[in-house]
Amino acid sequence: MIEFFTNKQKDDLIFFYSKFDELLRNQLYKNKFVLIHDKNISGVFDSFENAINDAVLKFQPGEYIIQQIISETEMPGFLYSAISPTHEAACGVI
Repeated sequence: MIEFFTNKQKDDLIFFYSKFDELLRNQLYKNKFVLIHDKNISGVFDSFENAINDAVLKFQPGEYIIQQIISETEMPGFLYSAISPTHEAACGVI
């Protein structure tokens, strides 16, 4: 089995899910893309492209994740989950 996430990214993903309900309730964050690094929110963006552009300027590959703040009942055109641009799975479409 290929491991796509680093341990740091796994920790950041756990952090994201621990804050998910709180973020989803905040209308300013709903449907936005959140950049997470070292279990901290490093930015909230209107588009995945803006989030990834900021991430690659600030962090090394494998040190961050990007997740969209969207409920399971909503159907976006694409829901992105990014790990890093140089990793085997630079970004996956869910």
